[in-house]
Amino acid sequence: MKGLLVRIEDYVLNAGEAEKELINRLQKNPETVLHKSVKVLAKETYTSPATIVRLCKKLGCCGYRDFQNTLAYEVALFRESREIAFQKITQKDTVEDIIYKVTKKNIESLETTRKLIEPKIVTECVKLLESSRSVTLFGLGTSLLVARDLYLKLLRADVICNICDDWHAQLLTARNLRKNDLAVVISYSGLTEEMLECAREAKANGAKVIAITRAVESKLAEKADFVVPVAATELIHRSGAMSSRISQLNVVDILFTAYVNRNYEFCMRQFGRTHIQKKGGAEHD
Repeated sequence: MKGLLVRIEDYVLNAGEAEKELINRLQKNPETVLHKSVKVLAKETYTSPATIVRLCKKLGCCGYRDFQNTLAYEVALFRESREIAFQKITQKDTVEDIIYKVTKKNIESLETTRKLIEPKIVTECVKLLESSRSVTLFGLGTSLLVARDLYLKLLRADVICNICDDWHAQLLTARNLRKNDLAVVISYSGLTEEMLECAREAKANGAKVIAITRAVESKLAEKADFVVPVAATELIHRSGAMSSRISQLNVVDILFTAYVNRNYEFCMRQFGRTHIQKKGGAEHD
């Protein structure tokens, strides 16, 4: 299941008139909804407690209390992500300061990403890796490097997979996907138009889409069947992908390791078959 705030984005177009004021509040400032009784929230949003409870269930929650708990958890994580994102390297920093700050930010990004990832979503993604006719990986820039890392891992496990460096080739590949195929689209921002177009084409042809993207403000997440989120610990207009790249690579490692875990004996045999040695007996880098 997608995160609650992403589910709210998905539901906007289907919202009834009585729900729109509440959804508008949730989109603009979800923190103002926290810790309020259903009666108080109904009064503030010009709706009824029954309408709010029905909306909570439409969004995949068991009821209002479950909705509040889920929202509080997500808001806390996003606040934590923002705090990490605004940590800055200054001109006055020494090399020792830079070593400390970069390492600390990477560690914090990994930890926040860990909290965002739902085990049941990872399990569903692994099932798709197992059952799909083919897996096609999409990404640009640094995200393409992450996609290539997953590509090499899946090759070792004998998963039929494809990747193209050229975006036009990626788009053509997306248009050739079919019902039993899987697209894994990687984009930190979730706003890269080329990746959105590939996801749209894949979905239009009946393929499943897994998105590895920021947990908030991600149009890509709205188009995916499953989202494996990374913490939003870097600003969109960033000098270079650092903690975001580390978090994306960590997600790739989690997906691949979970796949190996479910197919352990087969994968161990495959790793033996696909092991490459350099001359002299050393492992290939």
